[in-house]
Amino acid sequence: MVHIIHRLDTGGMENGLVNLVNTLSPQRYRHTIVSLTGVGPIAKRIANPDVKIVALERKPGPLARDLPRIWRLLRELKPDLVHTRNIGTLEAQLAAWAAGVPARVHGEHGWEVHDLGKGHSGLLRTRRLIRGFVHQQVALSEATRDYLRERVGVAPERITSITNGVDTQRFRPLNAPEAAAANAARTAGANARHPLAALGAPPGWPAEAPVIGYVGRLADVKHPLLLLQAFELLAFDRSVTAPVRLALVGSGPLLPEIRTWLADHRLAERVWLAGDRTDVPELLRAFDAHALPSLAEGISNTLLEAMASGIPSVATRVGGNHELVEHERTGLLVPSNDAAALAAALRRYAADPALRREHGGHARQRAVEQFSLDRMVAAYDDLYAGVLARCGVRLSAALAAG
Repeated sequence: MVHIIHRLDTGGMENGLVNLVNTLSPQRYRHTIVSLTGVGPIAKRIANPDVKIVALERKPGPLARDLPRIWRLLRELKPDLVHTRNIGTLEAQLAAWAAGVPARVHGEHGWEVHDLGKGHSGLLRTRRLIRGFVHQQVALSEATRDYLRERVGVAPERITSITNGVDTQRFRPLNAPEAAAANAARTAGANARHPLAALGAPPGWPAEAPVIGYVGRLADVKHPLLLLQAFELLAFDRSVTAPVRLALVGSGPLLPEIRTWLADHRLAERVWLAGDRTDVPELLRAFDAHALPSLAEGISNTLLEAMASGIPSVATRVGGNHELVEHERTGLLVPSNDAAALAAALRRYAADPALRREHGGHARQRAVEQFSLDRMVAAYDDLYAGVLARCGVRLSAALAAG
C-alpha cells in the first residue's frame, strides 16, 4: 500500500504513521510512504526495513499541477491501496482513481489555521467533490466524524473512527532507579542540578524548578505564543513561590517570532528552546506537567504520549482533547485562546506536587487501558482488510507497494 503525506517530518500524524508501518504485520502488508515535499529525521524511526520512502520534493502551489506526476508514480508502484492524510493530500485521490488503484482511504487527522472552524468554503468544496472517489474516510475524533457526516456529506457507513494509540512501553513514567537518580540530582547540596540539565536544559535552572513541557510544531494552529503569554503571567506572579520553567520541544515557522518575544519579555533565561529531538520519551519523563495550547486538534499524539509518561496535561478544550483528558482527573481542560485560564491551570500544577502525581498516575492508567498502540494497529488492520475485500482484493495479494 502507498501512504501519501505532505511531509515526513516531526508531527503527531507522522509519528502515528511511523508507528503503524513499524507494527502492522509485514506478512500482510508492504508499505511505500510518498512525501509530497521532503523527509526529516523522523524517518530514522522507521524500523521496518521493507518500508520504501519516496520524496517528491514538490514546489509550493496547487497540488493539481502535480497530479500527473503522482499518477505516473502510482502506475509504476501498482499499489492495492492508497491512503492519503489530511486536506493537503486529498486531491491525490484523483490520481489514485485515474491510476486504477483498487482501494482508496483518506484520513482527517486535524486542522490547520486556514481551516479553523471547518468553514473554509474552498476546502469544503474540495472535500465534497472528492468524497465519491474515496472508499473509506478515517475520522480520529468525534468532531471530525461529525464534520465529515454533516458538512461534507460522507455516508456514515463510509466513515471509520480510529483513535490514535501510544506505545506505552516507549512512553512510560520514571522507574524507581530513575526517580531516585533524579531526586539525588536535585538534592545534592551545592552540586544540585535539575535532572533536565543532563538532557541539555540550561545549566542555570534551579534544581527544584517544576518544568512545564510543550512538544509539537511551532506553528500557528498549535498556538505556542499563547503558552508563552500564560507562562509570563505565571513567571511574574509573586504568589507562585516555585521557580517555574518552560521547555518548548519542536521547531517550526514561529521560531524566530518566539525568540524575539522571549527577548522582549525578559524570559529567555526561563524558557528552553530544545528544538527537534529524538529523545522525546526521556524529556517527557523529566517534565512535571505538559501543556497543549492548540487552537484546533484531532487526536493529539503528544497528549497521549504525555499521559503514557505519567504526567498531567493542561489542554485547550478543542477537537478531540476532551476525548483524551478527563478534566480534574487526568489533567485540566481550559478554553481556547485564553492565556489567563491557561496560566491559572498551570499554576495549580506548579504549586502542588501531590496533584501532579495524582493526575499523572490516572493519566498513565487511562493511556494503558484505553489508548494502546496495539488497539490502534488492530483497528487499521481491520479497516484495510475490510476495504480491500469490499474492493475485490484478496488480502493475500494485497502486499504490493511498489
